Amino acid sequence: MTYACTDCSKCGKCYNKISECASCGEEINLLDECCARCGEPITEDMRQCAKKAFMEQKKKEREALFAAIKAHRPVEL
Repeated sequence: MTYACTDCSKCGKCYNKISECASCGEEINLLDECCARCGEPITEDMRQCAKKAFMEQKKKEREALFAAIKAHRPVEL
């Protein structure tokens, strides 16, 4: 299941789906059931951690953008 939206609405469906297997270090797709190299299962907890990290990064990016906009906005009296 992949999502290809172009507007982040913080729905939680988007996240970096590529990670590293904890057992063998192979690059894995979190949408798969297990690591193709060693067979280590890919858990829902792994997916949730990736989603959380993605959402935290997006929040930091959004805050930095708003801070930059606010710093350059002229004061209106």
